[in-house]
Amino acid sequence: MAWRKAIALEELKPNGVRSVEIDGKPVALYLLGGEVFATHGICTHALAFLADGFVDGDTIECPLHQGIFDIRSGKALCSPVTKDLETYAVKVADGEVFVDIDEGKKAATEDRAPVGTLRERPASRAVVIVGAGQAASAAIRSMRANEFTGTIDLVGREEHLPYERPPLSKDVLLGKASIESCRHLPEADVVSLDVRTHLGRSVTRIDPAARIALLSDGTELQYDAILLATGGVPRRLSIAGADLPGVHYLRTIEDANSIRRSLEKAKRLVIVGGGFIGLELASAAATLGVATVVLEREGELMARVLPPPLGCTFRSLAERHNVSVLCDVEVQDIRLDGQHLVVTTSAGPFAADTVCIGVGLAVETELAAAAGCAVDGGIVVDAEQRTSVADIWAAGDCALHHSPVRGRSRRFESWHNAELQGAAAGQSIAGVPRSEDVQAPWFWTDQFGLNIQILGVSSPGDKVALTGRDGERGAVYRTIDPNTGRLTSVVAFSDPAAIRHARKELEGPGVFDIAKASAAWLTSDGKEENGQVVNERSVATMTNQYVWPSEGLTRVPDWVYTDDYIYRREVEKIFHGRTWNYVALESEIPDVGDFIRSNVGPTPVVVSRAEDGSINVFENRCAHRAAEFCRELSGNAKEFVCPYHQWSYDLKGNLAGVPFRRGVDGKGGMPRDFKNADHGLRQLKVTTHRGVVFASYCNDMEPLAEYLGPEILREFEATFDGRKPKVLGHYRHSLPGNWKLYHENLKDPYHATLLHTFLVTFGLLVAGNKSSMIADASGRHGVMASAKSDVSKLDNSTKKEMRAYKEGMKLEEPRFMDFINEFDSPWSVTMTTIWPNLIVQREMNTLGVRQIVPTGPNEFIMKWTMFGFEGDDEEMTRHRLRQGNLMGPAGFLGLEDNEAIKFVQDGMLAVPDGEHVVELDPGVIGTADTLISEASIRAMYQHWRSAMEL
Repeated sequence: MAWRKAIALEELKPNGVRSVEIDGKPVALYLLGGEVFATHGICTHALAFLADGFVDGDTIECPLHQGIFDIRSGKALCSPVTKDLETYAVKVADGEVFVDIDEGKKAATEDRAPVGTLRERPASRAVVIVGAGQAASAAIRSMRANEFTGTIDLVGREEHLPYERPPLSKDVLLGKASIESCRHLPEADVVSLDVRTHLGRSVTRIDPAARIALLSDGTELQYDAILLATGGVPRRLSIAGADLPGVHYLRTIEDANSIRRSLEKAKRLVIVGGGFIGLELASAAATLGVATVVLEREGELMARVLPPPLGCTFRSLAERHNVSVLCDVEVQDIRLDGQHLVVTTSAGPFAADTVCIGVGLAVETELAAAAGCAVDGGIVVDAEQRTSVADIWAAGDCALHHSPVRGRSRRFESWHNAELQGAAAGQSIAGVPRSEDVQAPWFWTDQFGLNIQILGVSSPGDKVALTGRDGERGAVYRTIDPNTGRLTSVVAFSDPAAIRHARKELEGPGVFDIAKASAAWLTSDGKEENGQVVNERSVATMTNQYVWPSEGLTRVPDWVYTDDYIYRREVEKIFHGRTWNYVALESEIPDVGDFIRSNVGPTPVVVSRAEDGSINVFENRCAHRAAEFCRELSGNAKEFVCPYHQWSYDLKGNLAGVPFRRGVDGKGGMPRDFKNADHGLRQLKVTTHRGVVFASYCNDMEPLAEYLGPEILREFEATFDGRKPKVLGHYRHSLPGNWKLYHENLKDPYHATLLHTFLVTFGLLVAGNKSSMIADASGRHGVMASAKSDVSKLDNSTKKEMRAYKEGMKLEEPRFMDFINEFDSPWSVTMTTIWPNLIVQREMNTLGVRQIVPTGPNEFIMKWTMFGFEGDDEEMTRHRLRQGNLMGPAGFLGLEDNEAIKFVQDGMLAVPDGEHVVELDPGVIGTADTLISEASIRAMYQHWRSAMEL
């Protein structure tokens, strides 16, 4: 067995889950009853890390779509998961956990014998399923699981076996998923479940008396039971031009691929319909940098299914990501104008390169109606999915829910409903009585980097209560029936725990208690009932000059870098907003009373270690008259005393003393109700990781690991690998440019192969290297990574493109280029940008952190701290310092970057009102596997615009 050390046992929490990576494979570790178990770390249904899920007894629940696995066996226990997890052998020795990933136990699904061989199949039982979608697949699995051994014939209009449709408007459009990854019934399952398929065909007529289904190719199928899972087709617009080339509807994998190809070329997209499909399309287009307009006929988004405050929230979310949303708009026609489309509306014409229409589903009930089944906006069924005609069942989008929901019969067009109804029909057809298992309808949508889940059924007339920040990660909305006061649904923005809790909330019989929920009622215009603005669109207060170029993220306007209003807004929304800001290394304040001056954005702060060992960060501004009380760069103190009026503060920033607080001789002094506790310094939230200290103005910041994301955290921990950092020195300098240009510079590997003679000549970062420009999911953080190469092996054409390459240049000191491989990383060079103010530098063996301190739109200070580790011997310390000459304001590399940033700012100030072109590697936003790319810069500005609410 190949045992690999995974983690220290003490790092595992009882009845918890922890993620580790072993040889590049994500592994989830669990500590249950003193015993450690290991499974593959990612849900088999969708890309979700199980370490973010919920351990309940011996099971783990996926945080994304609530699939449940048995931890010990890896068995998938409920929808939406159908494929079991890999499990691995584990041993514990000397307090360490070891895992053998090579000898993983086969998933239980692989061990199952074909169900069709359970017993001899009775020839008299035959089932025909009409429609090859998810409900059909769920029914087949349910029948076989309930020991049905008759024949199953699956008839589908598409040429494909059943596949999941939710990814069509999400990952398929972004090129992250294909039909293979979306399969709900793979070919191997068709064989093991013994299903006969009739794909590319349809059922044209059912004869209930003779129990015969007639296929479009003339085939007759005799049945004992028939399941109608016919779904529907996209509702078409009855206007001129609705079927022109370039006008798309989405239902099939072919539709999704066609839209994807169009978006790869498009600069302007118009979406007709502001429902979930329309907004998911808008989200994908925004990710691709396509300028998007959404046109909605109703007065607010999703006005027929959601209360107005929630529609307003979805609208605001889209608008914050540069999607224009217009409501109360009637589309009149679509026409060609040269090579472009023009959508004519009641609000005027809109030019587009492509148009997508998402105005609902036209369900296919004609076959059922012709067979005599009761139809009322959907096929009427009972709790076992039986229709009004004997031996005919119905499930999925085409079928009503078996009982009225909130007073009326409904259809639920969702993954969850198709799964439940299909499984119920299969169980009934197999002759197994259905146990009453009432589940609240559940739905999810992925939009603009958020996973939004809805449990329950709301109504447009419901009241809405909000917990958290409107439209942001962690926001939870509860809809309440105004007549009964009962909770009707819960909507959670990237908060799976809230949905888990909501299952019990919805079962409660009582009236919703807003005080107990610590929530606030919302009005229809996105405000709290007390008048506080929640959906604040302070963009409306801006002048008309702040208009982003129509090309989208491939252009960045000059005012982003030079405008004072934009800079002040950055301080408020970014540095003082939901961010973790680097402030110090722990080794700079090792002892009680040690302090160092630092900054969060332009705001001066003090970082100190208090008597209890805690690290505290507070503003360097006296609460009395605003003087900067701490004047030394660093030192050791028992208290901080303001030099102006001698107000004193303790090491946590609490006010300790006020001279003449009671005046003199009964005269003067502070008011009698003055309390020191009410006048301390503004204290920031603090977190540390591997010896690095971060602070935030936001008290409910997510954990740092979540803020960084797995990709950036991995690179961060490759540098800060558990050894204790040792400071080697500091230096600082100012740059005459905008602070974001430094982030751009380190998200721009393109320039590195052209500008830096040293980098390309000595093989540290050259075109053709093993390299990557990594971005986290949000786009705000990044890592420029490269592995040192032998430049003598570069071909002449590559050398010719890299003008900075100097043939024959040699070093006087050859040790300068020695690379001692001390890090658990494939890269010899990484430059990690952690939004908004930190760069972690690992250039071979020289290590440093750079702190960005903006002083205005056109200037910033760069504070450098070079470090090694306490275990370094003298030679390693000398080696780090020697290689440190690469960087810095007079280094072999830093000087060139500094000059380039100045030249860019000079150009914008001298010739204003222009824009940057960031179009390299088109269609990619975020991580790129080539150095010739600006994808990471586009990702950063996508996040910047969201954070700035632009």
